[in-house]
Amino acid sequence: MGIFIPRDELAEVIARVDVNGDANVSIDEFSTLYQTIMDERNEDEDMKEAFDVFDRNGDGFISVEEVSSVLASLGQGRGAEECEKMIEKVDADGDGRVDFNEFRKMMNGGRE
Repeated sequence: MGIFIPRDELAEVIARVDVNGDANVSIDEFSTLYQTIMDERNEDEDMKEAFDVFDRNGDGFISVEEVSSVLASLGQGRGAEECEKMIEKVDADGDGRVDFNEFRKMMNGGRE
């Protein structure tokens, strides 16, 4: 299938889909597992695309200026101070920028 999943993550996912607890995955359970993997994969791809919309210069970070620029292009212009506050809310490492992991956490409502 061309999908790499680290062994520990795979064990965790299998445990979640092994509904009857027999330590085997039936075809129905496999179908559920496959759909879960594909949904997560598509979600990550979608998340990266959204991140790239904000990361206009492609440096892997979203800056205050980039937030301001994207919001302005959407007709939702905000001042620099308001954009700084938006960044501060999700900037876990305090570097004044949002990286992809911080962005993903924000988009997932604070979950990794």
